[in-house]
Amino acid sequence: MQAVLDRTVGRLRRRIVSRAQAWMWRNEQPAREPVQLHRRRVYILPTGAGLLFAAVLVCMLIGSINYQLGLGYLFTFLVGAVGVVAMHRTHDNLLGLSIDCTETRPAHAGGDAGFVLRLTNPHRHTRAGLRLSLDGQTLAEDVHLQPSESRDVLIKLPTTRRGWLAAPRLRIDTIFPLGMFRAWSYYWPAQRALVYPALSATAAPPGGLGKGAGASRSGSGQDAFSHVTPYQPGEDVRRLHWRAFARDQLALRVHEGEAGEENVFRLDSLLPDVPLEEALSRLATAVVHSDQRRARFALVLGQETPVMSSGEAHRHACLARLATYGLRTTATQSERAA
Repeated sequence: MQAVLDRTVGRLRRRIVSRAQAWMWRNEQPAREPVQLHRRRVYILPTGAGLLFAAVLVCMLIGSINYQLGLGYLFTFLVGAVGVVAMHRTHDNLLGLSIDCTETRPAHAGGDAGFVLRLTNPHRHTRAGLRLSLDGQTLAEDVHLQPSESRDVLIKLPTTRRGWLAAPRLRIDTIFPLGMFRAWSYYWPAQRALVYPALSATAAPPGGLGKGAGASRSGSGQDAFSHVTPYQPGEDVRRLHWRAFARDQLALRVHEGEAGEENVFRLDSLLPDVPLEEALSRLATAVVHSDQRRARFALVLGQETPVMSSGEAHRHACLARLATYGLRTTATQSERAA
């Protein structure tokens, strides 16, 4: 019976909090520009320790009145003044703070997508003990900012499916310096993080028009130098041929182990035998494996002409196409962290 009552009270409490928050944020929109926490955005209430502190002060005041203790009055008001100063200091720890989402970091479904928040302290006093949280779960804590300092804080959010992950409304709070008051505010960035398809245990096989993963392997080994090829935008700059670069020519080194390795991965080669999401996961796995081998590859999801390339930019472009395949462009499917 007690368990049923606890669940009922919990549901009622969550519903009341949800309705109150919806009313508070009815006119708020996600922020695309840096947000500065002014007075109307910062809230403050006493903590449990603060309420206990207030109760002790009341008892001290009653005792001083009852026994007409001059030193009791002095001590009571002196300690009360410390509490008032602590309240203002806690409020000022957030007041004027600037927050901006400067970067998003993609992830595969099932991993953690990242949002980089830049906290800027424009004032001349130190800010300490800042905490970022989401629905009571701590995402970053004990963040300190020196005067005129900016610091990037990485927020990681779990993902469950491919597509766009919209940034949730984050809470920033502090109980510095004495823990008797808690000041808090909210920040809702407009940025979204891209979530790639989950990696599969099975990679998609090449679907034709490629030379394969070992078509030209010969000679002394995989690391032996073979030849150079002209550089294409988006290809891996770690493979630049520096002698050619010294002659103002952009060219890439090709080793025997990867010479001629060109793969084309086609979605229609997996459908309809493999479910769509599994097919996209296998294609994402094949793209990642090809990039790790520094091979040239192309991804074909429809009737387009394969475009061979390599490098980090090409890998991201292919994974982004897989992440958004079949999603509407005007109302992209997105998930919010619970």
